[in-house]
Amino acid sequence: MPVMLPLTLLGVGYLIYQIFAGATLALPIALGVAAGFGASRLGCSPLLAVGIGVLVCLVVIGTSRFAALKLASPYARAALAALFAMPAALARYSVAHALGWFAGSTGIIAGLIGAGLCAVIAAHRLLRPAI
Repeated sequence: MPVMLPLTLLGVGYLIYQIFAGATLALPIALGVAAGFGASRLGCSPLLAVGIGVLVCLVVIGTSRFAALKLASPYARAALAALFAMPAALARYSVAHALGWFAGSTGIIAGLIGAGLCAVIAAHRLLRPAI
């Protein structure tokens, strides 16, 4: 029984980390989900709809990273980074605000700090992709 508390805390901590890491990819995930639901609505099988959603998500990630590497104009790179940073900040704000509310506070400050950090991380991941 004493082992359960540390394992539970590790599991919850890992889940929260994965939610925050996924928030930096909010735009590709949202476009993939929208494409999957659209394909399902058009009559595709569930497996095919999931495949289309995953394919769209990967294409958006690949295209954006290619564009980030090839764009020469700093304004175009900033616009591309802002395109990914705004949905990421909104997703991270929602998660941090909810976690702050569960912790017993209003969560607005935690949400704003989380949103700012996630926007910076999303822009950094896009402009400095790992090769």
